[in-house]
Amino acid sequence: MSTTKLKIGIISAIAAAVAIPLVIQHRTQNRLREENEALRREALRIEQMAAENKRLSNRVAQSSASAPGSEDNGQFRELLKLRGEVAKLRQNPPVATPPAPVTNAPSALSALTASPEMQKLVRDQQKAGLTVIYKDFAKNAKVAPEQAEKLNDLLADNVMENIDRITAVLRDGKTPAQSEQVFAEQEAILLGKVQALLGPDGLAQYQDYTRNLGSHLTAEQFKSMLTGEKEVKNQQSQQLFQLMQEETRNALTRAGLGPDFQTVPTLNFRNFVSEEESEKNLKLLDSIYEQVTARAGSFLSPAEVEKFGQFRTNAINANRMGLILNRKMMAPAKP
Repeated sequence: MSTTKLKIGIISAIAAAVAIPLVIQHRTQNRLREENEALRREALRIEQMAAENKRLSNRVAQSSASAPGSEDNGQFRELLKLRGEVAKLRQNPPVATPPAPVTNAPSALSALTASPEMQKLVRDQQKAGLTVIYKDFAKNAKVAPEQAEKLNDLLADNVMENIDRITAVLRDGKTPAQSEQVFAEQEAILLGKVQALLGPDGLAQYQDYTRNLGSHLTAEQFKSMLTGEKEVKNQQSQQLFQLMQEETRNALTRAGLGPDFQTVPTLNFRNFVSEEESEKNLKLLDSIYEQVTARAGSFLSPAEVEKFGQFRTNAINANRMGLILNRKMMAPAKP
């Protein structure tokens, strides 16, 4: 997965959302295939009725010179009936009935990943996206390549496990407090594994990087929209990162949230189980962007500030759509 694919809003390779295009494609192909098969069967039925229509017409024509007997009268009535059905079908082509939703699986996503091959494919895509997201962390923290590979495996497994947890929380109708406990326990497990892999100092660096993902991703992605020499763009990107950090801390303090709160809505698993919480997270992120936009004129040109305003809009919209789509795909299948 290239970095370019991550530049829709804040991020497109969001937790669990990497699999969504495949889910949609897979489900759509199956639906179209079933609809085409239904239409093919209906077309064959019409052809058979037309052939029977023609056969009976010929028989009626052959016997028209003589007075019709009871058998001919019956055939004539059958002919009229068939003609009526054929005409009705031609005037109103049948519409294939969409396939019934899967009801024997916890969610649409789990139905897709029921096979080991699809499960591996989805996980591999999660890993590819997370590898891009944490590439700079591995570089800055001087993580050895084999350790970075293991870290990306841990993060990908964590996403897959949280997908199942999200479905279970939605299915069981857990309260916000119960949901918080579920995700807090999973985060503790992940942090324990990261510490075992990278050590205490590596864990602290990982937590700091994760805490600042919104600032980092925004600065890195917006850098491609800046104009001027490379050195100037790097400097502006660093200033944007620092400004995002500052305004993020201010926003979290105003909201009464801890410093480890994940401000990127589509990377916060809690948002997939609560539309109310996801809207709060979106508003929080938008308020950060609003403050940054108001202050960015000190190092960005008016045209670049305007671009950042559009970046802000795209980021919020992309995160909102990602949350809605993921919530639908991970919701328990209805019977």
